Amino acid sequence: MSDSIPNLNPVPLAFEDAPKYKFSEVPAESRVRVYGVWYAYLKDEVGNEFYITRLGWRLLDNLQADNWYTDKTYSTNGEHLIEGSGKVYRVPTENRHGNPCDLVVKFSRFAEAVPLHVAKTFPDKMPEDVGDAEFNDPFQEFGLLIDLRNGHFGDKSLRIKTKHPVAIFSPSKRVPAWKLGREKSRFDKYRLRAQKNSDPKYSQVELNIDQQYVYLFAWVKGWNAAVHAAEGLISEAEARELTLRIEKELKEKGFRVLDNKPQHIILREGKDGKIIKRNGEFEYALVDFELLQRTEEYEDFLREKNKMK
Repeated sequence: MSDSIPNLNPVPLAFEDAPKYKFSEVPAESRVRVYGVWYAYLKDEVGNEFYITRLGWRLLDNLQADNWYTDKTYSTNGEHLIEGSGKVYRVPTENRHGNPCDLVVKFSRFAEAVPLHVAKTFPDKMPEDVGDAEFNDPFQEFGLLIDLRNGHFGDKSLRIKTKHPVAIFSPSKRVPAWKLGREKSRFDKYRLRAQKNSDPKYSQVELNIDQQYVYLFAWVKGWNAAVHAAEGLISEAEARELTLRIEKELKEKGFRVLDNKPQHIILREGKDGKIIKRNGEFEYALVDFELLQRTEEYEDFLREKNKMK
């Protein structure tokens, strides 16, 4: 993906034509780079838009709207996940060869007011600036998440496992901004921020106030720490200690999640029915990033790094 094109709106690649290409071979006019992440820009026959990441390219069949979205399949055939106040579903899909993949379907709440409530299980006080919290927009969230997964900052031996961000979806049907909880002045901040963080050598992404955006992730096997605590597989003290540990490890990698809590921490059981550990500590994966932020220490590091370019 080295060739450049003028600063234009991206030209969608037809969904049915996408399998002809490897991700790196997608035509330049049909790809964008926002917040440091590459996407292939696709449209299906009814005008639904897809921004597919490198991680999602192998799941093209599964990502087709008829598999999870059309006629609200995410609701009728999926499982509503209770992870907070957002709309999140686990939806089973199969590709043309019958290979299954469960998708996590999450409706973005960016440009809405943040109804931030501290759960009783939260182990420490919230950051002082939590009152100014904003939901990340989809491209911002994927950019932060992939940065976290890459682990460029801090201890290189420490890796934070997360669910895989595979695509951002926008249905063809427009929705009045008031129904999406979006106020124009708040929304414009996101739109301008996305433009500022788009690679100027490539096509640009234009966030639209009346356009719905949906995250698609690959499902992470296991259940959250709050469920395991309720079932007695771990104690409340262990859930608390794990949450504190993750808060510390995120900080070491230059990040924080404003609503870090056991419901966002996935643990897996081994064949013996016990929660899997490595070197005496629970193995985990994180699954919610609406309120993921870089720490000031990491932001300073990036500013100094950019000065040297």
